[in-house]
Amino acid sequence: MKKKVILAYALIAIGTLSFSSCSREEKRDAADAAQNAQDDVATAADNVASDIKDGVNQTAEDIKREKDEMTVRLEDQRKELKREIEEAEAKIKTASAKEKDRWEERREKLKGELNEIDDSIKEIRSDMKQDWKDFKRKLNQKIDDIQKDIE
Repeated sequence: MKKKVILAYALIAIGTLSFSSCSREEKRDAADAAQNAQDDVATAADNVASDIKDGVNQTAEDIKREKDEMTVRLEDQRKELKREIEEAEAKIKTASAKEKDRWEERREKLKGELNEIDDSIKEIRSDMKQDWKDFKRKLNQKIDDIQKDIE
């Protein structure tokens, strides 16, 4: 233990003598190098903050674009459903009693799907509370299911 303490003191003494033997110019150069390093770190931190801000802005722009595209897709689906409802109503007027029940059931199912589409459009246009990716995935599945039902 004593050897370690003596060795530590020796190293401190050598370090002190080495540093005190540095000329003023060397000390100034060391101080300038330290200041330059601090400036470089500050610049790098600013660059990282700027990159993060740019990334957030890009993500927000991507989500807005996706919301706009999804709204257009939903509006198209809405028009298709309305057309199908009108077609079902026309068939109800001319169908036999047995067929009339089937067409009325179909019309009610289509109206339910239309209400779901309307709710989804409202949710997209509002400040959404749920995760966009999850919402988009569920909505795409719903649109695909409705499209299969129409076909």
